[in-house]
Formats: sequence, structure tokens, C-alpha cells
Amino acid sequence: MNGKLFIIGVGPGDSGLITVKAAQVLRDIKYVFIPVSKQGRDSIAYKIAQHHIGSRAEICQLTFPMLKDKIALHTYYRENQRHIERVLRRGDDAALLTLGDPSTYSTAWYILQVMRQAAPEVDVEIIPGISSYVYGAARAACNLAEGNEVLSVVSTYDSLERIEAVIDASDTVVFLKTYRERQRLLELLRTKGLFDQCIYIKRCGLHSEEIIRDMQQLPDEPEYLSMIILKKNIQPV
Repeated sequence: MNGKLFIIGVGPGDSGLITVKAAQVLRDIKYVFIPVSKQGRDSIAYKIAQHHIGSRAEICQLTFPMLKDKIALHTYYRENQRHIERVLRRGDDAALLTLGDPSTYSTAWYILQVMRQAAPEVDVEIIPGISSYVYGAARAACNLAEGNEVLSVVSTYDSLERIEAVIDASDTVVFLKTYRERQRLLELLRTKGLFDQCIYIKRCGLHSEEIIRDMQQLPDEPEYLSMIILKKNIQPV
């Protein structure tokens, strides 16, 4: 009998934000797969979850490199899926950790897609986690939406045309993945007169978290783990 795969969202950074169900699974699971950008690198997801993982669990690193080549990336996804499947075929349950929530810009979702194609009979359970932008809004005391307001969550890697269309159609926009394309996004926000209605949140939920409300005070160097929340007609709490 095959083991079961649990894909677990560990939240944005604070280990206390892991759900009770995720903690229960991690306490008893035999194998825990953790994502790293390169073998030997630290895993933020593991650091968040490690206090909830049972002492007898075997920790296995899976490499998810930051590549633009989709064919090369798929090769890594397929190899990672095979590694997990070998464990499951032995009858052992396993957990795959992911930052935030598995359904929101998560590499774990690609593993799930490959697993469904290669081994559709394998039982997979997704345990949601708190998304970074939800926690970021809480930390910044920013109301994301109320009444009939429209909330949008976008990747800054998208085209400027699509991003601008989303801004125009929304009351609140959360910009994730701001690292590489931060400058062009800031220029767009300035052009639209919305620059001062933004909040910049850096390393949300981690010890080095920083919330910047004066966008003129942004650090020169973009931070990989960062987001920008645009709240039109923002009202301080």
C-alpha cells in the first residue's frame, strides 16, 4: 500500500502561524521534504517548521533552482517527484513543505501536477497555510477589502499592460514577487499617482521584518522576500 503525501503550507515566517493540523502531521510524519534553491542551502520553510517536526523524521532536501528555462525546471520537478514517489511506494507517508500557502505561487503545486500525471493513484492531501500577504496586511494593520471592494493579488513578473489593467479594476492590489521588477512597478505607480498609497513589507514574519509606509524611504536594494500593498484611499488604523 502506498504512503500518503501531505503538501503543507507553513505560513510566511512565524512558526506560531502553522496550523494545528499541519503541526499534528509534522509531529508524526516519517519523511519531510524541504525546498532549497541549491543543495546545502538553508530552507526558510524548514526553519519555520522545524520545531513542529518529530525527532525521528528524516529530512530530505529537494532542489528548486531559480531558472527561467521551463524545460530545465520541469526536469528538476520530475526528479523531485520521483524522489518523493520512491518513498511513498515503500508505504511511508511524507510531507512536502512550502512557504505560505500551497495554492499561491508555490513550487509545491508543480510537484503536485507532475505527481498526478505520473502516479495518479497516490493519495495527496493539501494542508493550507497563511499567505504572506494576509499576514503582511495584519502586521501593517491594513484592511485588504470590505463591502464590495475588489482585492487583486498579482505577480510583478507579469506584463505592465496586465498589471495596469488590474490596478485600474481593483480597490486593493497586492504585488508579490517584487524583487526583480520593483523599479518598473514603482515607476508605473508614480505615473498613476498611487505611489504614496502603498505599503512596502520586507521579510514578513521573519526576525528582520520591516514595514515601510513612506515609500520615499525604500531601501535602494530590493529584497527577495518582499511585497507591496496598494490600498486606494488608504485610511491609517
